[in-house]
Amino acid sequence: MATPSIVDRLSTVSRAAGIGGRISFVALAMIFGAACGPKAAPKACLQFSPDLMPAFTGGLVRKDFRMANAWAVKSDQMIDSSGVKFPAYFLSADIIAPSGEAAVGTWVTTEVTKPGLIYSVSPQAKKYSSWAQAGDPSTAGITMETAGAKESVACVLNNRPAISQTGTTTKTTTP
Repeated sequence: MATPSIVDRLSTVSRAAGIGGRISFVALAMIFGAACGPKAAPKACLQFSPDLMPAFTGGLVRKDFRMANAWAVKSDQMIDSSGVKFPAYFLSADIIAPSGEAAVGTWVTTEVTKPGLIYSVSPQAKKYSSWAQAGDPSTAGITMETAGAKESVACVLNNRPAISQTGTTTKTTTP
């Protein structure tokens, strides 16, 4: 039986090293890709039904204010109303004063296409609307820090017209 020559042994070693190197490279590429890859996708902006705006605006404490540009983002939280769980949507909209100044208010609701429960979440929503405040047993744990709340505010800000209907630039107040 012939013994392998030194060239044959080096060839085997270099092939093994080459395969090991490629495996290491692929493993490093996967780790790097996972670390630098895209994070969780932002939540989708859902336009609040225009048919519901009159009832929603009816909750304002000042009748000379109006609401516009309402957007919602589905939350991972649920609203528990008397033991019945409903999906929760963060609903944000511009609360517009007669002067044209706009503040974004945020509420949590069970529906965006038909009437549902509505709770005030942001300080602006609590100040300018008469809807029940989040924090009762059915909305426990729902705050402006809950995933979806700030995203719904971003939907309003990103979809806000540059010029208000009165022809003046809208002044912005955010949380």
